[in-house]
Amino acid sequence: MKFSQHVGVGAATYIIVLVPVFAWILYRQGLPVSELWANKQEIFMQNWLEVGICFLLCLIGAMIPDVDIKSKSQMVVYALLAIINLVLLILRHYKASAILGFVAMFPMLTKHRSQFHSYIAAVLIPAPLLFIPAFFTGEFDYLNLGVTYYISMLAGYMSHIIVDGEGDWR
Repeated sequence: MKFSQHVGVGAATYIIVLVPVFAWILYRQGLPVSELWANKQEIFMQNWLEVGICFLLCLIGAMIPDVDIKSKSQMVVYALLAIINLVLLILRHYKASAILGFVAMFPMLTKHRSQFHSYIAAVLIPAPLLFIPAFFTGEFDYLNLGVTYYISMLAGYMSHIIVDGEGDWR
């Protein structure tokens, strides 16, 4: 599939992901999930930034499996990684910057449709998103986990693999 098709499928997938994203937001705020059906618009307006970030992560997840070849997906993902790395350097998080740079090299060491087109990669690659919010807040309890971010990127990643029809458990 082409870049635009994967991004389109990722965007469509996010419609499905909205339910668990909103459910986690409500749970984290101590509200019953029944509030989701009663006050959707109000919940969206109060949490628009998180919902927007989750949408972008779903789109990025739909691009990541193709970072191991010269493609638009590779250009977009690496441009975002460069921006994140620059921010880390400005904030003097040198260790995190070095780790990000090291990890960013891995796709260049693999062949296309191998490790990055697997269900295991889909589960593992977004996993750091679970801990980034807790890292920045300094509060490592389960409510501060980036569950919404993880679910969003996982869904986008899975949409790419499923649509390509070439995913396996390697």
